[in-house]
Amino acid sequence: MISKGCILVAYDFNHRKQKLWNVFLKRSGLINSKHIVIDNSPKENSIATRGSNEFYEFSGYLEGLEKVGSKDLDKIFLFNDTLFEHHATNMWANFFKNVSFERDGIYGDGRIEPILWNDKPLKILASWHFLLKGKTSIIAFNMILKDILVDFDKPLLIDDAYKFYREKYLSGGIFHGYSLSGKLNNEKDLQRKRKCIDSEHRLGRAIEKKDKMIFYSGFRYQFIHLVDRYLSFHRRFKSVLGL
Repeated sequence: MISKGCILVAYDFNHRKQKLWNVFLKRSGLINSKHIVIDNSPKENSIATRGSNEFYEFSGYLEGLEKVGSKDLDKIFLFNDTLFEHHATNMWANFFKNVSFERDGIYGDGRIEPILWNDKPLKILASWHFLLKGKTSIIAFNMILKDILVDFDKPLLIDDAYKFYREKYLSGGIFHGYSLSGKLNNEKDLQRKRKCIDSEHRLGRAIEKKDKMIFYSGFRYQFIHLVDRYLSFHRRFKSVLGL
């Protein structure tokens, strides 16, 4: 029998998020997994494990893998708490309950960014979620993430096109970019987000190099992805209007 784990990395994990998490676990069938919540908030929290927040969600994933006992597991689901705000939560829960994953690898919500890095398209798995299937993939993800976080504070230098693309994303807008509701209120917030974007991109390239990257596919996934894009558009629209 495959042993499963499920990790949520949150910030300020309160009773509202606890209820949403419990519903998601039950609906997805992951309630029977070994599940844990890492709360990166500095506040005391009796319903979650304290995270360091050193590298935001990325350090939370590493700390969760350690605390959940990843060496004893065959499949691990990783999420951050944008699961509840930016994604079609119930649809994703049904997806995980009903879809089987045959190959070992690192699965996720794939993107191909409009950037060439060493003459190859930049492929990533959006960092809100990863599925690690197979012990070798769990070990590989742990090692890769630790390796790329060594450069967390260093800007990712590809070319001017990459820098322009990243800054355009951070500027927000209705049809593209980071939602203004993301609270990038000052230069410190912008630097934090730049570091997280660069880490997501470094992680994607490193996973691809290890030949472990698997994009979710199929009609069910494509439909959920479209709903997520609509939710993203709606969020940006509200941001522009100041709602």
